Amino acid sequence: MTRQQPPRSGAVELVFSLHDERCFFIAASERTGGEFIGERAVHRADGNMLEFFTVRGVRPATVLDVAADLPMVREARVVSEHSDSTLMEFVVSGPCVAATLADTDAVIRDVRADDGNARIVADVSPHGDVRKVVDRVFERHEGARLLSKRTLGDTIPGLSNTSHNAHLTADLTDKQLAAVEVATREGYFSWPRESTAAECATVMGVSQPTFSQHLWTGLEKLLRSLFETDEEVSDDSLVNDTI
Repeated sequence: MTRQQPPRSGAVELVFSLHDERCFFIAASERTGGEFIGERAVHRADGNMLEFFTVRGVRPATVLDVAADLPMVREARVVSEHSDSTLMEFVVSGPCVAATLADTDAVIRDVRADDGNARIVADVSPHGDVRKVVDRVFERHEGARLLSKRTLGDTIPGLSNTSHNAHLTADLTDKQLAAVEVATREGYFSWPRESTAAECATVMGVSQPTFSQHLWTGLEKLLRSLFETDEEVSDDSLVNDTI
């Protein structure tokens, strides 16, 4: 959930189950009966976590009411509503799966909770310490279970949308990527503009100048990666046409 990246060949995939109600989205899924699917988590400067979740099967107002009663949720709001789901934003403190794995060799690929039960898929880099990752989860989340462990094969599938996005954002830092995503979700690029840089900075828990620096540096890298990719494809086409 920290960086949605495609699995790397040779990495070890770990699948955990959690029933730790100190994690707000697990508690919220049990109390609302809805499904919570993690999109991204960002460490804020104030020590809290900014987390985006797609919520299905429950009205947004119900989630907001439940979130207001959860002590670990500092803020909660609706980002956008769709016919079958709602994208929601939460500022939370306390135990969190993203925080648990933040300083390990693992990258969270999928997080979802339903009826108080969570399933976490994390990839450990080929040279990472798998035992350390497993022990960290067990230490911080009582009742956690390791459902499966497997080494990902050497066959690399065709480039999916997720893989393509990961290639485009590979040069961005987590804070730069978070600034671009927050600005997009908050309507900063909309016309007329739906939020200011100061409001986006508040969401991230940073100053407005810091937010702007992350945003424009991240955008420059993203656009450079996009156009460099196009140029490479164009060059290949020219070579093929020549042949």
